[in-house]
Amino acid sequence: MTPTIRTIPRTVSRRSVLGGSAVAVAGAAAAVVAPRFAFATPESPTTSDVIVLVFLRGGADGLNLVAPHRMPTYRALRPTIRVKSPEEFTTPAGKAGIPLVAGGAVAPFALSDVFAFCPGMDALASGPWAAGKLAIVHAVGMPASESPIRSHFEAQRNWECGSASLAFNSGWLNRYLGAVGATTRVPAIAHGINMPRVLGGDSLSLTMESVENFGVDGFIDLEAATTALQQLHGSATHEPITRTGGVALDAINIVESVNWAGITPRPGVSYGNDVVGRQLADVAALIKGNIGLRVAQIDMGLWDHHINTGTPEMTDCWLRQQATMLSNGLAAFSADMGSRMDEVTLVVASEFGRTIDQNGSGGTDHGRGGMMMVMGNHVRGGIHGPFPGQIEHGPEGDLAVLTDYRSVLAEVFAKRGGLDSMASVFPTWQPASELGVCTA
Repeated sequence: MTPTIRTIPRTVSRRSVLGGSAVAVAGAAAAVVAPRFAFATPESPTTSDVIVLVFLRGGADGLNLVAPHRMPTYRALRPTIRVKSPEEFTTPAGKAGIPLVAGGAVAPFALSDVFAFCPGMDALASGPWAAGKLAIVHAVGMPASESPIRSHFEAQRNWECGSASLAFNSGWLNRYLGAVGATTRVPAIAHGINMPRVLGGDSLSLTMESVENFGVDGFIDLEAATTALQQLHGSATHEPITRTGGVALDAINIVESVNWAGITPRPGVSYGNDVVGRQLADVAALIKGNIGLRVAQIDMGLWDHHINTGTPEMTDCWLRQQATMLSNGLAAFSADMGSRMDEVTLVVASEFGRTIDQNGSGGTDHGRGGMMMVMGNHVRGGIHGPFPGQIEHGPEGDLAVLTDYRSVLAEVFAKRGGLDSMASVFPTWQPASELGVCTA
């Protein structure tokens, strides 16, 4: 196999050189900027958390993940694919939705028992939710006044750029890194082969497929090849492509210096072998490895349920299987992190929601309002933000966007990221009152 270097704007992907990880580096030239404050890791706590983004790519159905299960209009508009209430079954266990009620560690909230988790989300309900470490914001998205589109490509572009304006092409998570001065060691990793747009830009970001495969590959003599590459890609240069290679090699050295065999999940924690579980297990290991991580991003796909979604009370329901994987992965991550969640905040989001009513193929189509989750030890558990008193068959069958998704992220960045101004991160966002999702 002949090693190659392929360049694209702001990103260099060296797939055959850097192993199964297919490391892509964004914004390597920015790495020479001095950091404004220390890296935030659980081993070296500061006022700034590690921010983990779990992106549900494809338009996740928030109305079934966190369902308004007792609303008459919800029941009428989704006669077969909806999440059903416990009173609709003689034996509801494992079939009915899991009602989200106030009390215990979850702060009182006005919408108590309006919503229920999809069946199969037991681990999230009995873990982070019951512990008061999970916040949910519904009817969330980009306001129609800025972007009313329902195309996956355009919606993901706007969502990941943090703006519908074509004047801004970098990702909001990358701009956040720049705003807080995260510029050295390994500040940002996306799990996968390609750099997601949300991390594309001037600030240093890397991709990896797994911790185990992160390194130089594609040569008969890896040691000699590594030495040659280090000489070729000196990190002291300011020439962008050469420095990009140097930054990637520096990152490999940092990652390879960690004894990963000694970093395992806490006793009793199992991530499972599905894609989201494996990715979250790797993120947990990277945080424990103290490599300077400030942000991490993972993708979970297959949310575009236009046909044959299934009935959630059945274990073979497509959406239920997705919901179970997500729930199990999040609960395992929270349990594995333990007290380290004092310095970690995890956000779950999708580019848009689904139509309120089911279509003729037993699924839902592209909609507007979706759902977000925020998880951490400094999160106020409960339901936050407004929700319609009754969901209706509105414009194009959409759930209205009542909360700008950037308002949720801005609060996370301000309270847990130590960021004073959002002007560079969300340049077209109109600031709004805080929802109370996080504590400082």
